[in-house]
Amino acid sequence: MKAQKLFSLMFLVSILLLANTVALFAQQMSKEQWQDEMKTYTAKRTDLQSQLTKLDADIKDLQAQSDKLDADLQSCQQELYALLGGITPEQLNAFINELSTMEKRVSELQGMSDDELLKNRDEVMRIDGRLKEMAQNKIAMIPDVGNRIRVLQDKVAGLIKTLTVSKEKTYTVGTWSRNHDCLWNIAKKKDIYDNAWLWPKIWQGNRDKIRDPDLIKPKWVLRIPEGNELTKQEKSAAHSYYRKKASAPAAGGSGN
Repeated sequence: MKAQKLFSLMFLVSILLLANTVALFAQQMSKEQWQDEMKTYTAKRTDLQSQLTKLDADIKDLQAQSDKLDADLQSCQQELYALLGGITPEQLNAFINELSTMEKRVSELQGMSDDELLKNRDEVMRIDGRLKEMAQNKIAMIPDVGNRIRVLQDKVAGLIKTLTVSKEKTYTVGTWSRNHDCLWNIAKKKDIYDNAWLWPKIWQGNRDKIRDPDLIKPKWVLRIPEGNELTKQEKSAAHSYYRKKASAPAAGGSGN
């Protein structure tokens, strides 16, 4: 409809311009010349009006086709929802939004270094499990949705393979009475870091388990991140820990 209005406006402007042109040159023309010019302009106007009428008809036809396609699409969607067990549009949108969020996160995980990826191992495994659940959902029968799930599963499988082949050292926590295990003493072991001051690496590499670095439990399997220096994040965590310890009231016992 906007195109129709624009063409109509252009048509009127053209007529006005033609009228002005005729007025300017009419005084310089003979009667016969003026009549010939008017015939020419009248023919052009008639032709333009015919084109405008055809465009109006074309626009109406296209609008009718568009309305029919919209109705067909709505009908197909309703049939699809019925075939998928009566799911609602809201359920479908929620499913697709969740899938889109996972696609974005997996893309971020793919851009991580091996060390960073190891710290997000649990998240990778959760995504893998959720994708398996989504693949069993009836919504996955929609070709486009099912294909997106399969592509994402392939990407996650690649991440899991990277996690599997990465050389990750672990340490199983013993008891204090027998092994004197705390993060400080574990980091000090020759086969770990041989440097007690690197204990924050173990803490930050196991934040899914260690909430308080002074409290670790026997039989915990701790990841031992690679490296012989503290990262910026690990240094920041250590400084925060030491400030908290310094400001806390004196108490019995010992920490890292």
